[in-house]
Amino acid sequence: MNYNKPELLDALAGQYVLGTLRGLARKRFQRLLLSSNQAREAKSMWEQNLNNLASAITPQTPREDVWINILQRIENQQPTKTVIHTKPSIWRTWSFVATAACIVLAFLVIQPSTNVVQTQKIALVQNQDKQSLWFIDVNEQGLSIKASSKLVAQSNKDYELWMILKGQDTPISLGLLPKQGNKILFKDSRFKATDIALLAVSLEPIGGSPNGLPTEVLYTTELVLL
Repeated sequence: MNYNKPELLDALAGQYVLGTLRGLARKRFQRLLLSSNQAREAKSMWEQNLNNLASAITPQTPREDVWINILQRIENQQPTKTVIHTKPSIWRTWSFVATAACIVLAFLVIQPSTNVVQTQKIALVQNQDKQSLWFIDVNEQGLSIKASSKLVAQSNKDYELWMILKGQDTPISLGLLPKQGNKILFKDSRFKATDIALLAVSLEPIGGSPNGLPTEVLYTTELVLL
């Protein structure tokens, strides 16, 4: 397949962003995103166009029971009387951002605290079925990562997180992801949120990549600034 054709990249990027590109075709496009600026630009263009459409729609506040049902589906929580209020103005990014923000709220409900933590930079890693696998919260100390209960990890493999900087094609390893629970990864010296074009998760031998490059790319996502 000739990925140098702009019309092909545009079609693939559109299907990827809309979620209709699935199976092996989706995995091939995820690998292409790691090495092709053109593919990343096509993907960003589709996301920007869809975001513009979304921002043109008048925000509507959903019923309170809608948020409770969302939380139940994400983390299999039992019904609760906790009422969650949120401002529609934060829902200005693509669909996975909405899901990520809901998980932030879920953490605040599950872990009571007297102070509300305002997350500014987050990422949500999902599989092709839109199941949340890892939630990434970037703060001053590093990358705080929580593995979801939906994650079914391979015991004989590790999962490695990578970043791809804008204008560069070589992925940079950020470290191994947790298979359960929480973990903090220290920031690479080159880590700057506004410079990151893409985050990726690869499947690796125990201990991580043997050659400094992703072995098998499983998922890609973006760092979202809220």
